[in-house]
Amino acid sequence: MVTEVVEKLSEKRNELIGRSEIVLLISSGGGTPSRAETLEAVSKYLGIDKDRLALVNIMPRYGSPEATVTVHKYDTPATLRLFEPRYRLVRQGIEQKK
Repeated sequence: MVTEVVEKLSEKRNELIGRSEIVLLISSGGGTPSRAETLEAVSKYLGIDKDRLALVNIMPRYGSPEATVTVHKYDTPATLRLFEPRYRLVRQGIEQKK
């Protein structure tokens, strides 16, 4: 399944935390794409490393090959580890499950 970013729907900057909260529209071959595929496509689209991105959610559109994706883009990997919940870090493989 090929996943690609179609367009950026919104971007909100949070200077206090040092991150941008971005909503994107993605397209896949059919069905909801995996988190790994989605993270790879978003990383490629934004032109940054995956270790600065936190995938918040994937909301598929009913009857459509498109989905709305919310990601947090951090200034540094250290701020990502500081502010993101542990379960997201484990889900993305940044930290190990205890």
